[in-house]
Formats: sequence, structure tokens, C-alpha cells
Amino acid sequence: MITSIFTHFLLLFLVHLFSNEFISLQASGFGSYSTNFTTCWEIERNALLKFKEGLKDPSGRLSSWVGNYCCTWSGVGCNRQTRHVTKLDLRMPPISSNFNHPTTSDFASLQGMISPSLLDLKYLNYLDLSRNNFEQTPIPNFIGSFTKLEYLDLSCASFRGLVPPHLGNLSNLRYLDLSSKFSDRDILVSDFSWILGLSSLEFLSLSMANLSFASTNWLQVINMLPSLMELHLSFCRLHDIPTSLPIVNFSSIQVIDLSSNDFNSPLPSWLFNISSLVELELSSNGFSGQLPSYLENLNNMRDLNLDYNDLLGLLPISIGNLSSLEILCLSSNQLNGTIPETIGQLKKLISLDLSSNNWGGVVSRIHFLHLNNMKEFFLSSVKEKSLVFDVGYDWIPPFSLNLISIRNCQMNPKFPIWLQTQKELIIVELTEVGISGYVPDWFWKLSPQIVVLSLRSNKLRGQLPRSLKFQSNSSVDLSFNLFEGLVPLFFGVCILNLKNNSLLGPIPANFGDAVLDLILMDLSENYFNGSIPSSINKLENLRLLYLANNELSGKIPSMNRLKNLGTIDLSNNNLLGNIPSSLCTQSPLVYLKLNGNNLYGKLSSLRNCTNLRALGLANNQFHGGIPRWIGETLSRLSILQLQGNMFRGKIPKSLCSLPFLHVMDLGRNNFVGSIPPCLGNLSSLYHSKNDTHVSPTAAAFAAAAISTTVATSIGGDNDATIVAVLIAELLPFLFGTQMEFSVKGQTLEFINTIDFLNLIDLSSNNLEGEIPKEIMKLSALGTLNLSRNQLTGNIPEKIGDLQLLETLDLSVNHLSGPIPASMSSMTFLSHLNLSYNDLAGPIPSANQFQTFNDPSIYEGNPKLCGAPLPTNCSTHKNDTPGGIYWQG
Repeated sequence: MITSIFTHFLLLFLVHLFSNEFISLQASGFGSYSTNFTTCWEIERNALLKFKEGLKDPSGRLSSWVGNYCCTWSGVGCNRQTRHVTKLDLRMPPISSNFNHPTTSDFASLQGMISPSLLDLKYLNYLDLSRNNFEQTPIPNFIGSFTKLEYLDLSCASFRGLVPPHLGNLSNLRYLDLSSKFSDRDILVSDFSWILGLSSLEFLSLSMANLSFASTNWLQVINMLPSLMELHLSFCRLHDIPTSLPIVNFSSIQVIDLSSNDFNSPLPSWLFNISSLVELELSSNGFSGQLPSYLENLNNMRDLNLDYNDLLGLLPISIGNLSSLEILCLSSNQLNGTIPETIGQLKKLISLDLSSNNWGGVVSRIHFLHLNNMKEFFLSSVKEKSLVFDVGYDWIPPFSLNLISIRNCQMNPKFPIWLQTQKELIIVELTEVGISGYVPDWFWKLSPQIVVLSLRSNKLRGQLPRSLKFQSNSSVDLSFNLFEGLVPLFFGVCILNLKNNSLLGPIPANFGDAVLDLILMDLSENYFNGSIPSSINKLENLRLLYLANNELSGKIPSMNRLKNLGTIDLSNNNLLGNIPSSLCTQSPLVYLKLNGNNLYGKLSSLRNCTNLRALGLANNQFHGGIPRWIGETLSRLSILQLQGNMFRGKIPKSLCSLPFLHVMDLGRNNFVGSIPPCLGNLSSLYHSKNDTHVSPTAAAFAAAAISTTVATSIGGDNDATIVAVLIAELLPFLFGTQMEFSVKGQTLEFINTIDFLNLIDLSSNNLEGEIPKEIMKLSALGTLNLSRNQLTGNIPEKIGDLQLLETLDLSVNHLSGPIPASMSSMTFLSHLNLSYNDLAGPIPSANQFQTFNDPSIYEGNPKLCGAPLPTNCSTHKNDTPGGIYWQG
């Protein structure tokens, strides 16, 4: 769901994109230097100038580096008494991202290489080069020669390669940050032992570095750092962690972040004995087992994050003893039973995430008794309607929320009137909670302050207000309800989902003028009529457009200004005319679905759609031949659905050269000639799965990232534009291909799973000749439908090589000979139709054939015998060598 809020990524995803993990040490005295307005030492000034020469500075950040007074230069700090340079802080400053210019950070960052001339800064004790771009160069070895360094930050600066062990010489170092950006994970640590030399270390971050080669001894080394206060090792590919640790030497530690590693082990109990802990981040590690019952040891804990693990059992009653707790994240585990009422004793709690577990029972007012400070609340259960949220209709909460997310629970069917007391709401999600009736007017009046609104999958009815204004770059999801009447104008929205309601009438002509920032627009499965307004062409940020299953008519309007449009679904309307040639003039169109309309003409208007991966034109009136250029120009095509048109001629051999094609549906046309043997060259059907396909896990990751991006941006340093950029990039993972195909004898809809469908359907044409034996090389093929043609000859003997085939329909042809014995080895086969051919001999009886008990799949073959047909087989050799004589 596009607006489901998952706090798992609150500190795991965006923190590595836009910020570093400063928590306590930034105020510990490292930044206390002041500049000196006298000249600095010449050798140090020359060292800085030589360093500058090796850099590109497109934004002029070092423009002050002129003259003799280097202590006044930007980013340079000197000791007042000695005039020596002691501080170099060239961290790229925060920038305001621009939606149309996402590379602004490249302009603001320093680029190039670090000159060894810096070694002349003998008294340097503070070096920060973070968030710049050192162009994938290694961290210089000579950094380990700055023996006076106390603070070193090289994070998110596009370094790559092995971390130099020479850094272990920095015995005075108290702060070390070598973390990488989320998109740039090329830092490698092969051995942790060099860290033993950093005996004064208080802060260590290697997040996003590859520590897989150091995974066996990392904890032993860390345990030798008695002064350590913060440890950040998220996304480090660690896989070893002991479940017990007899002696914990880093007894002063306050922050441990081990999130998003590969431990897949029982939850380490020793972590819950460290009473100094203030923050513990263990999400996305595959930890199993139960939470310890002695949580009261963590009496200083302010932030506890155990999201996205496999924890099970009950939430201990002792959770209520964590009197300092401000953030508690337990989402996406397997915790069950009732939620303890002691949660209501956490007086300092600000954010509570209990979503996506196996909760049961009732959540009542008592659970919120003393939660006066709570600002964020997430609740859901994966067990269908097992959790009841019952606080009473007249409840007055003790808190004032910014964010509420309740999903898949049973609430009072009346719209919750207690929300009227929540004056600071920014994110509201009440998804699949059983509320019905009309949304009160007072709720819609909150819209100007709302950034995310989801009332998805309820039974809400009534007309929407004529217009609704939201915060800029907001997300609104009212899908799968019973809203009726005209569609309002939405202002400030970048995601709009009104799918599956009872909205009707024309889409307003000025609709595009109101939603200029729209990225996703889904008005499908309503009763809209009239034409698609031409103002749609003003939505230059639009990425995904869904208007399917309405009653829209007229021609497809020009979309030549939609330079970001990647997905169009206008299927199952009453549209007519040609596909406009401007469709791919500007946009990088990837997915085009126009099935079920009255469109006609030839396909020449699609020749510029070189990025197309899925093309659905089924059930229209297109005619002519399939042009050869489809197999040449549309080289990325993976799904081709032309079923139910008036195409004619031969199937072009150029289709065989499409390397990613794994779904080819050409059924119910007028194709003639033979099946091209070169279809056996469709390489995407050689293997069970292409690594480039998007997995459901990736989609879930994108969902969490999108919604958390929205949540995290609120009140933070990043403006809503950053939210829009990320959403635009990640939405295709969620709203990808949704298409219908005939599989296993029925029409099935594939939503976000079409990458796992491997199909060839050439049914209901006039194809003739034999079934090419080359097709038997397509070992990943799942559906083969060649029915209702004029095919002759035998079923290829090697058809048994199609080991993953689930559907085989060869009915209504002129095939002869026996059913190949190799078909008995096709153990995935669950739907078979061989009826109305001229097949002869006994029906195989082994393996899957024992389950094919319906005689209709063999009828119309009078020479077949054996179960499930009533005709018995008796084998006698006849005059034909190797032949079989059968008799009824």
C-alpha cells in the first residue's frame, strides 16, 4: 500500500541518504575552535593551497582561500596561540534539493583527490571531508599519519576500496566515521584488528561498509574499546554475533546500531544487560526467539528498535518499566497474544510502532493511560481481524498526535470522532479497519495540514467535497471505498489514488491545472465518462497514470509534455482512434496497457517507444502485420500482449531476438504460416528466473522506504521536494505491471507478480505445420497454448524437457501420433487439454496423469484409450513395426 507507514526505515534508509548519525558527540568539544585573524604558517598555507589545486570546486566553496590569512579561510580553524592549523572542516553543507535538478549535490560537493600535502598540517586534530565526492578513490594511507587527530569524518564521500589499516596509528582518535551512502557501498574492511589501536575511541561508524570478511572477530575487537559510547554498524553484511558475551568491556556505551545485517540467529541476550544503553537498533537482522522478560535493566533506554525480525511470543509486561523510553519499534515480527496494558505506563513515549505482528485481543483506553507525550502511533495485525481497537466513541485521548496509522484492525464502524481532538495531525492512515458511513465535514477541514491520508479499504460513502487542499507533495489514498458523485479538485497532492469507488461523471477539464505536482494518478475502477481532459498534458512530473475500467470515450489526448511518464493504463474503456504518435516523443514509457478499447490502426506510432518493457493492446481493432521493427527497436520488451485483434500475416522472426521477452500473447488473431522455430531462442525463457526481475521483497522495501520518507521529512531538514523525488523513483516497484492472461484454463490477473509468468499463447489463429522441436529448449516456460490452429504432425517427443510447464493446451488442431511418454515427467503440469486432435494410443498413467481425471481433456481423439476414457487398451503388435493396436 502506497501510504502504509513503516518506521523500520526511519533510521535505516534515509539516514544514510541525507544525514549522518550525530547523537551526542557533536557537542563534546570537537567544534570549539575559533579562527585567528593573523597570518598562519607559510608551510601550512602552501599545503592547503596545494590541496585546493587537486580539487574541483564547482560551487566556489573555497573561493575565500586567497591571501595570507589562511586562519580566516572557510573551513579552516587555527590555534589562537600557536597559529597552527588544527581544524579542517569541509563537510558539504546541507542543500535544498530541487525536484527538477536532483544532481544539485554534485554541484555543491568538492570533487577530486586528497593531496598528501596535508601532511604538512602537523597539528591537525579535526578533519571532516564528509559528503563530498572523491570519485571512487581509496582512502589515502597517509591519513594514518595525522597522529594528533581526535576527530575524523570521511563519511558519504564516494571513497571505495580497503580501509587502510594505518588508521590504527591514530591513538588519540575519539571520533571516526567512515560510513557510506546507501547508493555507494564500496568501502571494505577485511580485518578489524587495526581498530585495537584506537584506544580512545568514543564514536565509531562504519555503516554501509562491507565487513563480511571481518565478521568473525568484529565483536571481540569492539569489546576492547572501553571508552566507546556510540557504535554504528548498520548494513555491514555482518553474519556472526554470539548469543552470550560473558564480559562486556564497553560498559559506557550508549548507542548500538547493528540494523540490517545478516545475523539470522537467536536474539543476543547480553545486549539487554547493558544498563548504560540509550539507543539500541537491531532491526532487519532475522533475529529469532522471544524478548527477554528482564527488560527493566534498560532503565536508560530511550530508543529501542527491533523491527523486521522473526521475534515471537508475548511482549513482556516488564516493557512498562522502561521509564525513559521515547521510541519503541516492534513492527513486522511474529509477536502474538494481547498487547500488555503496561504500555500505558511509558510516560515519555513519543513514537510507538506495534504494526504487522500477530496480535489478538483488545486495545483499550488503558493502553494509552499515561502516554501524554505520544506523537506517532502505528498498530496492525497480520491475522485477519484478530485485533480490536476499542477506545469508545466519546474517548478524549491524553496525547496530540502528528501521525496515526491503524491497519487491519476492528474499529467501531462509525468514523472515530475522537480524531477531532487531534489538532496536529500530519499523517492519517485508517486502512481496512471496518469504518463505514459518511466522513464528517470537520475531518475534511484538516486537509490543509495533512501530508499523508489513507482511508483505503473501508466502506466509506457519500460525496467528496468539491475541492480539497493538502500540504504540498502530499499522498491521498481513498481507494476501495464507496465514495460517489463527481471527483473533486485536489490541490497540493503528488500521489492520488481513488481506485475502486463509485465516482462518476466527467473528469473536470481543469483537473490537470489543480494537481500540477502529481506523480501518480489512479482513478481506475470507477464510472467516469466523457473524454480524458487535455489538461493531463500539463502534469510534467507524472510518472504513473491509471484510468482503467471506466467508461471514458473519445481519443487519447496528446501527452507530449509528460517527459517523466513511465506507466499508462487506459484499459477497458471506450476509447477510439489511433495511438497518438506523440506518446513516446518525450516520455521514457516503460509500461503501456490499452487493452479492451476500440482503438484501431497500425502500430507505427509506437516506433519511438524504445524503453517499453510491457505492451498490452489486447481486445482492440488493430490490424495489419506485426512490424519487424518491434523485434529490433523495442529491444527491452519483456511482455507483448496483442490478443484479440485483427493482426494478420506471419509471426515475424524478429520477435525471436528480444532477449527479455518472457510473455508473448498473440492469441485470437489471423496469423498464418508456421510457428517460427526461432522462438526457441527466447533466452529469457531458458532459466527459471532472470535476476533483473523485481521481487516482492524489493517491492516491500520500496513501500517502506516511500512511506517512511514522507514521515521522516516532516519537521526535519529535508523539504518535501526530497519526498517527491524518492517517491517518484520508488513507485514503479509498487505500481508495476497489472495484466490479465489466460492461464490454467481461466483468466487470471497478475499484480506485481507478472515477472514470474513465463507464457507463449498463439491460440485461435490459422497457424499450420508442426510444433517446432526448438520450443522444447525453453526450460522455464510455464504456459504453452497453441490451441485452435491447424497444426499437424506429432507432439514433439522432447516436450518432457519443459519441466516447469504448468499449462499445456494443444486442443482443436490436427495433431496425430501418441502422447509422448516423456510427458509423465512434467510434474508441475496441472492443466492439460489435448482434445479434438487425432492422437492415438494409450494415455500415460504415471505421475501427474493420475490427477487428470476429466475425460473432456482427451475427447475428440477416437484413437486414444485408457483412463479416464471408457475405452480400454489391449496391446497387440500390428503390421507396422513398433506400432500399437488398440481395441474397444
